[in-house]
Amino acid sequence: MTAKVGHVYGRCGVCGREYHARRPADSVLCDCHKYCQLRDPPWTVPMTLFTPDNANPITYRNEDRFGVKAQALEKAEWNLETLFVCYNHTPPYYSSLKPVEVKLT
Repeated sequence: MTAKVGHVYGRCGVCGREYHARRPADSVLCDCHKYCQLRDPPWTVPMTLFTPDNANPITYRNEDRFGVKAQALEKAEWNLETLFVCYNHTPPYYSSLKPVEVKLT
């Protein structure tokens, strides 16, 4: 068996970030899922970890409805797979991106 030596390179397919590592690494995890892709320039502003149980009326889309006979709520932009949120947008951007494995060659 031969030892892997030298340097390896790879590019994230989502954000385009380049990775350089020493062998024997075969892959790395890109952290672009933690950054907002809608900002200008993209992938530069970190997002907040999403926690839906903070009792904030805006989170539950009930900010204008305080009565018992409220209208049906509109569908929320987030779901169970939502990991991060960027509150710099109106409405907030909910991201369900997962870490991306970058293959190094």
